[in-house]
Amino acid sequence: MGQSNSTVLRAGRFIALMLAALSLSLSMAHLLELPQRMQFDQQLWVEVTIVENVYRLFGSVGAVFEIGAISSAIALAFWVRRRGAAFYWTLGGAVLLGIAFVGWLLFVLPMNTEFATWLTQPVPADWTRYRNQWEYAHAAIALIKTLGLSCLLVSVLLDAPGKLAVNSGFDRPHQNSLPATTLPSVPVRAKSAWLWPMRLVGVIVASAVFFGLITYVFHSVLVGTILSIAGILGLGSSINR
Repeated sequence: MGQSNSTVLRAGRFIALMLAALSLSLSMAHLLELPQRMQFDQQLWVEVTIVENVYRLFGSVGAVFEIGAISSAIALAFWVRRRGAAFYWTLGGAVLLGIAFVGWLLFVLPMNTEFATWLTQPVPADWTRYRNQWEYAHAAIALIKTLGLSCLLVSVLLDAPGKLAVNSGFDRPHQNSLPATTLPSVPVRAKSAWLWPMRLVGVIVASAVFFGLITYVFHSVLVGTILSIAGILGLGSSINR
């Protein structure tokens, strides 16, 4: 029974890590393309992004990766709920992946809806406002997913030392007459286990602060700057439609 549970746990971790990595790969593509794409003029950016729709599969295949990564991470967190620090890091990974998905719903999806109208209507004069939110939101999401995947990896690594210690005790009993349950590593880990939840909370708080700053920049500095420039150029009437 124990061997079966261990196999299921390993399979669950493999699936969660793979789906999280695949989901991150799509967001990382946006992040790496950002510097070059921000130099595109209106015609080129609209042609590549909206008319040709080079990211078509990102919405279909990417949705499977996204939902699968979050679901598997949540299931994995439930599975390891009694494994101390590994649970907190797994839960943190699931929360961060969820935050990234919420960010996509709040900042990217509305832009996709707006872009769809550009196929039949003129591109607005303040098109850069929509482009910037779409591009920078994808970049922020990529960073949050990176933290989420990192938490999942840490949760796996935390179990590795304990497993090696137990195996070494069974494989070479003549070198250590103590039972595996009384190995010195166990109380040491238990004694410092309370530090891991605090570190995890710190990671999540830092991610939330970062995402909040991005949001503030989008809706305050960036939009305000664009509106000011548009007002100087005499485009205020078209923006305030």
